[in-house]
Amino acid sequence: MIRSLYTASTGMFAQQVNMDNIANNISNVNTIGFKKTRVAFEDLLYSRLPAPRTGSNETSLQLGSGVRVAATVRDFSDGGVLHTDQLLDVALSGDGFLAVTVDGRTAYTRSGSLQVSGGRLVTTGGHPVLDIHGREIRVGNEISHAEVDENGNVIGTSGNSDTKTTLGQIGVARVPNPHAMRAIGGNLFVSDERLDIGVPGRDQRARLMPGFLEMANVQVVEEMVNLITAQRAYEVGSKAIQASDEMLQQANNLRR
Repeated sequence: MIRSLYTASTGMFAQQVNMDNIANNISNVNTIGFKKTRVAFEDLLYSRLPAPRTGSNETSLQLGSGVRVAATVRDFSDGGVLHTDQLLDVALSGDGFLAVTVDGRTAYTRSGSLQVSGGRLVTTGGHPVLDIHGREIRVGNEISHAEVDENGNVIGTSGNSDTKTTLGQIGVARVPNPHAMRAIGGNLFVSDERLDIGVPGRDQRARLMPGFLEMANVQVVEEMVNLITAQRAYEVGSKAIQASDEMLQQANNLRR
């Protein structure tokens, strides 16, 4: 009965982590480019207990010791798109990320809300966006406004004339193993793999949709169902601990 207390407690702790993960998904339902995660579980070690013999063969008797959280798996499927009609907003459709520089290293994002700041094309977090050659896209002071076309070309218009100039082409980076990427906050991911960046829409890279933003791929109804399931699993674990405690109480109250 003591074993059952510890076994049930592992299930309650695992469901608590599951609830925390679901709460994070729900809280980011309106975060641009957010990718939901799910919790992966695995059973713990098994103990081999003495088992009766059946003839010349000994039966196998194994007892598990509970469950633990093995990992959180991120779902990189496309989210819905929101029409903003902003000249520098881009949504990605397909496999790939926008590459940006963060403190001298490369990071990846699906948040395409871009703007011009400090003579460069940057994200809302102020991180410079890289072109198809892995370089920052510069926007001169003479450019009055800029826009992005469906090929990722950043086109600027001078304030003194209507002449349009191509300032660069936004690159789309692919990561061979996106599940090995680490989230660092601010809609950013980092990877230890080499930067692989190229032209949008080519070589199975994501294409760009100017004037749109990709929303989170979180389905609120699905998360609510997962929330109820996790809550019920937590309640079952608490019931198992309560039942074990009552059995121990009865054993302590035995009289000769």
